[in-house]
Amino acid sequence: MRVVDLGGGVERPVARFEGTCTLWTPAAGPRFAYGLGPTSGDGFAPFRIADLARPNRELGGYRALFGVVIWSADGQRVAWCGRRRTGFDLEVGGPARRLPRCPVAYTLDGKIAYAIGDKLVVEGRTVLRADGGITFVHYGIDGSVAIVVDGKRMIRYDANGQVDGSAPIPEGRTPIFSPVNCAAAFRPLGGYGRIPIITFPCYRGRPVEAVTGRAAAWSPDGDWLATAERRAIAFHPVGDFTRTIRWPAQAVELAWRVR
Repeated sequence: MRVVDLGGGVERPVARFEGTCTLWTPAAGPRFAYGLGPTSGDGFAPFRIADLARPNRELGGYRALFGVVIWSADGQRVAWCGRRRTGFDLEVGGPARRLPRCPVAYTLDGKIAYAIGDKLVVEGRTVLRADGGITFVHYGIDGSVAIVVDGKRMIRYDANGQVDGSAPIPEGRTPIFSPVNCAAAFRPLGGYGRIPIITFPCYRGRPVEAVTGRAAAWSPDGDWLATAERRAIAFHPVGDFTRTIRWPAQAVELAWRVR
């Protein structure tokens, strides 16, 4: 794993983490989770939690159903699904708390959200209902919510809970939503290839076109989209910038965070 400080263009030395190069990261803070091996025949992927600031601290290893690991926005808590569809919520450094079912996301204020059929439920209250099964949820930093319905269509709800965008998604792919859910990138199937970008009406900025790579990540402010090209990491401008910037490094996975 490599860490680059984009403010000064300096690569930071980090401890060696042995794994699969699969990463799950929060938007802020030094903590992250990384894969330890391939998904087993029962659908579970092993992972370990680590802290860049304290790499020798033992924070535990676990197994997540379908390799789905979710973080709270502040990087203090992590959740996943275990055997018999029992969920777990862990405050990093403490014991894991059992959940009644598999979690789908953390809300902005740290509550656990569940997708139960066509309902998104938080603390026992249905906050929205779709016209199909909810398979993915992402909370935007502006209070918006984006969902995927039946694995085929994504819908954006604004901060008032009103639908303000809907679009089909490439089959078999999970969206990588921008911080305010106005755009989504889709990594290619089977390695390197074209990365489609689909936008909602709320999208503001330059269109990001002809993007290729094997992984993608939005900057925390949504002004840049990073993609892992064959021989470089490309930083594509979304805001009022003029050109793509490339860092000479090869990457399998990308994560963008605020210290």
